[in-house]
Amino acid sequence: MSSTPTSDASTMIGSDSAISTDEEKSPPRRAFERAQRAATSQDILLFLVAFRILNALSIRTFFQPDEFFQSLEPAWAIAFGQDSGAWITWEWKHQLRSAIHPTIFAVVYWLASNLSKVLRLPPNWHADLMIAAPKTTQACFAALGDFYTWKLAEKVYGHGSNEAWAALILTVCSPWQWFCSTRTLSNCLETTLTIFALNSWPWHWTLEKGEEDHEDVVGLRKDQTDGGQDDELAKRICRCLLLAALACVLRPTNVLVWICLAGFQLWRTTTFGWLVPFRRPEAPIWIQVSGFTQGPATSKERIVLVIEAALCGLLVLAGSSVIDRLYYEQWTLPPLRFLYFNVAQSLSVFYGSNPWHYYLTQGYPLLLTTFIPFGLAGLYRSLQSTSSLSHKVLHQLSTTCFLVPTVLSLIAHKEVRFIYPLLPPLNILAASPFTAFFLPTITPSPPTTYATLTPRRLLLVGLAISTLALSLFTTTAHQVAPLSVLTYLRNEYSTHYLSQPPSTSSLQPAPSLMTVGFLMPCHSTPWRSHLVFPGIKAWALGCEPPINLDGEAKANYVDEADRFYADPIAFLQKEMGQPPRQQRRSLFGFGRSQDGLLPGGEMFGAERAGIGEKNGTGDESGVPWDGGSGRKIWTEYIVFFAQLEPTMERVLRGSVYGECWRGWNSWVHDDWRRRGDVVVWCVRGGGEKRRGKDKKERVRTVWW
Repeated sequence: MSSTPTSDASTMIGSDSAISTDEEKSPPRRAFERAQRAATSQDILLFLVAFRILNALSIRTFFQPDEFFQSLEPAWAIAFGQDSGAWITWEWKHQLRSAIHPTIFAVVYWLASNLSKVLRLPPNWHADLMIAAPKTTQACFAALGDFYTWKLAEKVYGHGSNEAWAALILTVCSPWQWFCSTRTLSNCLETTLTIFALNSWPWHWTLEKGEEDHEDVVGLRKDQTDGGQDDELAKRICRCLLLAALACVLRPTNVLVWICLAGFQLWRTTTFGWLVPFRRPEAPIWIQVSGFTQGPATSKERIVLVIEAALCGLLVLAGSSVIDRLYYEQWTLPPLRFLYFNVAQSLSVFYGSNPWHYYLTQGYPLLLTTFIPFGLAGLYRSLQSTSSLSHKVLHQLSTTCFLVPTVLSLIAHKEVRFIYPLLPPLNILAASPFTAFFLPTITPSPPTTYATLTPRRLLLVGLAISTLALSLFTTTAHQVAPLSVLTYLRNEYSTHYLSQPPSTSSLQPAPSLMTVGFLMPCHSTPWRSHLVFPGIKAWALGCEPPINLDGEAKANYVDEADRFYADPIAFLQKEMGQPPRQQRRSLFGFGRSQDGLLPGGEMFGAERAGIGEKNGTGDESGVPWDGGSGRKIWTEYIVFFAQLEPTMERVLRGSVYGECWRGWNSWVHDDWRRRGDVVVWCVRGGGEKRRGKDKKERVRTVWW
């Protein structure tokens, strides 16, 4: 960049300064200089990959259902077939989503499954590998996002500048990045693609053409930071627009970012003024009019940008259409269907609406968390436009960070992850105020003041402690049960359902299927991506939106989960019938009860033919497993939140069920239905019987 915005603290480590010799420098400054001299881009990238893999594997909490149901579940179906037990939600049935994102993880699943077969991993290790593989993949994407945040900061502030290092520190230490960046949300990949593309954006075209500018053979101004080579400029523009188009296919709202940036290239705001006489000549009126004129980019640059954008967009759209054709088995355009269902039919409102100021009062505070003062200061400073290129880049980034949430605020349904792609630019904007505030404290001059506990040093220590505490709390303590309960269920299956029973004629073989029912708000836990084993058959309450209904029917529509929570007892009696009752059993515990039901765990196994009629549950072959709609059956395991415990104790009193697991979830939750522990009730007797079997021999089990 031609000019670097600097503050009093903005000097490259190692350059001439008030501290001239190593002996006069403070210990942390000398260590920082040595680290900077030794660090290369490759070293930084390897560190970030290792850091994010550690980040991904340490997360134990649940955030958003889309982390699993919009990526890993369709990926599982692609890798192992539509009958593999994956829960395919309504968005995929109505072709709202591009199959590009899950296809990436489908390849990961296929590779992990084959590696497991080659290594002959035991069931639990196989399950752990299948869970860790997509996490590790997303960790690599997150590391690339961190890396290109740092690279763009170097372009803006200068290679080796304090502000560039501060931007890297901010993105690495960001509580939101630690909490969200390694999750398999499409927004996370969108964020990486966006910051990667921003590194290749022709920022220098936003300056007025000067006499010293060098042009290539077609008349395009070269970027001197790339060595001024013609082919490098062409590659950069092509790479940028391909990545931007891919981000827009994944998340159509990403187009807002590129509309803002393209606007700076194509147009500029020009103000005209006139003095108009009014009544008395000595008191004229000043009339001022603002309008749009051609931007600073030359006509050739504008033409190239538009043509390249169209070609790259069509290329990505064609590739996406082919992938979607293979997945949906028909030609479709998911971005248009996404806009039709969520905007024209307003189905997004079905999942909640937020006030107009959501992104201002909740979105930005959640993104920036402990660094919000520096982010706001950076936004304010950069909105003051100047003539240098670096300031223009910051000005464009801040304007984009202002306009995108403004437009998204017009949509009733809002989530902080919708503005996640703005976090890397916000970290770059926050780097300058952060450096100006803390660098003199870290590297004081003279160095004799190093040991003094100044207020800013105390503030820095407090900031570091609070950032660490917040990061650990959100990833290891808050909402842990939705994941830990699935670990418990997997262990139950591998321990009791994959065991070979003793060769005794009086005992029946262990059931091949384990059945689980989730009486929770829809999508409260992951699904097949964490259940893994195909022998675990499970159902859960659904929450399909009112698709293709008229206004009155849509207003009166109540989904299955809401019907359940409106009157749980009535719902269970109507949809599932009375739970099986505990009756006196024979000597071996396998006698039939008076109503013809088996009272032990076998009543829910693969051999339970025809027992549904007595319970009013229907034939088991029609059970809506894996997100299907229809009447449910009583299963061996029932999972629910502790908020529902008094009701379930009343319903299950005298039944074959008893509590067998309880997992702490969180101290507080904004959804009253999800408050308290996660509780598992299972069939009493069946579990103890299975635990007594010989566990040394294993049946040959097929898993993915």
